Formats: sequence, C-alpha cells, structure tokens
Amino acid sequence: MAQQTNPALNSLIIYELSVMNLTEKHNFDGVIDELDRIRDLGVDVVWLMPIHPRGEKMKFGECGSPYSVRDFRAINPAYGDFDSFGRLVKEVHARGMKVMLDIVYNHTSPDSVLYSEHPEFFYHGPDGKPGNKMGDWADVIDLDYNSRALWQYLTDTLVMWAKIVDGFRCDVASSVPIESVSYTHLTLPTI
Repeated sequence: MAQQTNPALNSLIIYELSVMNLTEKHNFDGVIDELDRIRDLGVDVVWLMPIHPRGEKMKFGECGSPYSVRDFRAINPAYGDFDSFGRLVKEVHARGMKVMLDIVYNHTSPDSVLYSEHPEFFYHGPDGKPGNKMGDWADVIDLDYNSRALWQYLTDTLVMWAKIVDGFRCDVASSVPIESVSYTHLTLPTI
C-alpha cells in the first residue's frame, strides 16, 4: 500500500517470529536467548507477530489466534510486560537489528477492550450484532472505519508503539482505508 518504498528496504532480511512458539520459555526472555542465532542468519529486522493479549471469546484451539487481539495497547502477560518488552527491543538493537511489530487494524476479538468501550467502532451485520465480513473468521469482529474517533484511537495507539519499535506490518492492510492512516499527516518511524 506504500506509495513510495525506499529501494534499500528491498534487500533487508526480515525474520518473522511468534513469541509463543520460538522457544520453550514462550516469552520475551526466550526470544532474547535466541537473538544471537537470529542475528547470525544475517537478519536485519525482527518481525514480531502480535504481542497483545489474545481474545478468549470464541477462540480457536487452546491458545487462540494472535490475530484475535483483546487490547491493542497491552502486552500478552504470558510473554512479559512493558519492561521485559523494552529489554527485548534493547537487545535486538544492541545486535544491530530493528524491531517491527505486527498490528491488526482490521478487527479485534469479540471480547476486546475496544469493543467494550466503543461498540460504535465496529461493523454490525444485518442482525445488528458485531461480526466480520470474512464470514469464516469466527474469533474476530471487524472495525468500522466510518468513525473518525476510531481513526484517532488507532493513530494514538500507533504513536504509543512507535516510541518503542522501529516499524510496523499491518495485518489485512487492504481492508484499512488509506485515508484513516494519512488523515493526521502523522510521520511514523520507518525501518
């Protein structure tokens, strides 16, 4: 969706990882233990799948999907806290790599903090209930970008994370209106 991409970005090696699945520790400390190995692969950017608390309502399997986010502004307590996440980012940077955070701005879990505080930010189906347009994603409900207040909430959330990480990958980016990202003329860090 980028209108212009820095050609230097084409040669970066990006390593995607799931904090839950990378090590037996299933947390940020476990990821730190693996950083030398990851760096030695020639990696430039560590891409973290969503690190937020996962939804419980209608979750898939025992753990649920990392893309069924319960709170965009929190860290999954199973992984650690803001202090341990800050240590992880510091250790990635100490090895000459950058951190990219996966954000999910198309949908949330049905039991998300955002839905409980702002149900008006969500798509509602013909039956009046929150849902999703994909149909087969039973563990998520879609955001409705008709609300400028939603745009501001998500922008404020990006700014919060941009103070910690080097860049973002947006899940289902094609469903997020470009106007909602650019309306504030916000300049975020780029990798």
